[in-house]
Amino acid sequence: MLRQILQTFKYSIFPSKCLECGQFFHLTQDKSTGKISVDRMTHDPIETIFHRVMTPFLCQSCLHEFTPVSTPFCTTCGRPFESQSGENHQCGNCIQNKPVCHRIRAAGIYNGALKSIIHALKYKNNVHLARPLGNLLFSSFMTYYDTNRIDTVIPVPLHISRLKKRGFNQAVMLIRQWPSLINQCDANRKIKIKRFIHIDCKNLVRKRKTLSQTGLGKNKRKQNVKGAFAVTDRSKISGKRILLIDDVYTTGSTCNECAKTLIASGAETVSVLTLARTN
Repeated sequence: MLRQILQTFKYSIFPSKCLECGQFFHLTQDKSTGKISVDRMTHDPIETIFHRVMTPFLCQSCLHEFTPVSTPFCTTCGRPFESQSGENHQCGNCIQNKPVCHRIRAAGIYNGALKSIIHALKYKNNVHLARPLGNLLFSSFMTYYDTNRIDTVIPVPLHISRLKKRGFNQAVMLIRQWPSLINQCDANRKIKIKRFIHIDCKNLVRKRKTLSQTGLGKNKRKQNVKGAFAVTDRSKISGKRILLIDDVYTTGSTCNECAKTLIASGAETVSVLTLARTN
């Protein structure tokens, strides 16, 4: 109680700085923490979840810059269609070329406030953003996936050299609190969730140092990560339905290479969930 009172006093006296536009703004008492219950996390629209968890970090104007992935989109790769009418359906590319990944989904489009928040986490060491972003990602997981069809959640790994330089793997940070959220969902009779979803942050490794994918074209991205990943214990992968986690989905080169490695190690299916994707 004392902590909540002190936090409310802090936000009423000292303004917050918006991570998108840089302007200072004041928070109201009921929005000072950005906390959200698992019940709301699993039932409210993703856009609502974003507004709630990001309220302490973005001004009201920038909060509304968030663009969720809305229908219609491809039922396989998750790419939004240009037309705003019609139902979700498989795109022409996925029909002609069998995708490596079973399903790909993202919370929002990689622009505006979401892009700024992800950059603040990855490149400006704002690790406190991992929890609210992880909540947003978990909400997306509950929205887009049948938890009974996922056995193991695996983050896209960083090479040890990059991990040492950055100090953390953002994909791991995003799912760090998922076991607790799953337990909370399991205790809530209103929420149906598969209790024993394994979080595996060690089995998939990046065995070869690669260039940053930023600024590379599609073909160069594909070549850059070719053969870069390995599985250390195939017995934990064999027959499993895996959900691969990353922060941003661009051309899909990294996730596809990870999926190929996992399938070659015996995985039944590999799906993908990210915070953002390019349009």
